[in-house]
Amino acid sequence: MGIIRRTWIRLAGAWAWRRPNGPVRLMAAFSQAERGSSYDVIAALERTERRDLRRTYLFHALDESRHARIFRRRVQALGRQDRAEAALVDAGSLRATGIIGEAPLFEQMGELEFLAFVYVVESLALEQFQVYCDHGMPDPDTIAALRAIADDEKFHISYSRRELEKYRAAGRGAEVRAALFRVRARRIWQAWLRLSRRLGDAVSTLWLWALYLVCVAPFRPLARVEGGGWRTRDADPRPIAEFARAQA
Repeated sequence: MGIIRRTWIRLAGAWAWRRPNGPVRLMAAFSQAERGSSYDVIAALERTERRDLRRTYLFHALDESRHARIFRRRVQALGRQDRAEAALVDAGSLRATGIIGEAPLFEQMGELEFLAFVYVVESLALEQFQVYCDHGMPDPDTIAALRAIADDEKFHISYSRRELEKYRAAGRGAEVRAALFRVRARRIWQAWLRLSRRLGDAVSTLWLWALYLVCVAPFRPLARVEGGGWRTRDADPRPIAEFARAQA
């Protein structure tokens, strides 16, 4: 566990937990991620040709589903998420996990790379949860939930590492290294895209404020409020028949 990554998780986590409605947003995001993971592992359970892994995938999927419920209960305890935001997060999760629009991860990657994905992602999640717990973020009840989930993450890391070692022992070490590289590179690229989106949102907000201050605000003193109530309308001077034909 690198000190640079631990420091980054601690600093970013401190900001994420303390911003307005931050714990609710973070717990909701974790819940969606766990739910999406359960869908992906169920897809792996259905598509794998290895009977020895089906039982493991089943336990993994049940774990992820339970984690999603735990995080959702924390959302409800900390304060409900805004409905519009929840709908957007939910739609993004469904697309990201391949439930709509794309194939599940197992279909996209194949067995070996999917196991590499499980190993990398679960290791990163465990590291993140441990940093949060070590620094008391954000409250005792959430820390207890994270510690309980971390025990399951250790099982997921253990079985995926064991399966990758089997591939290495079978003479496919180069494929394992390549799969791990692709997974880590994809994670870095996705993190860059998320950062770019946030920077784009911030820059767009600044430009909109500048546009308002330069082009709209100077004319605000000239605006006047229209009076309320019904307005009388002048009668049309044309005969009724002519007026009706004009409307046709």
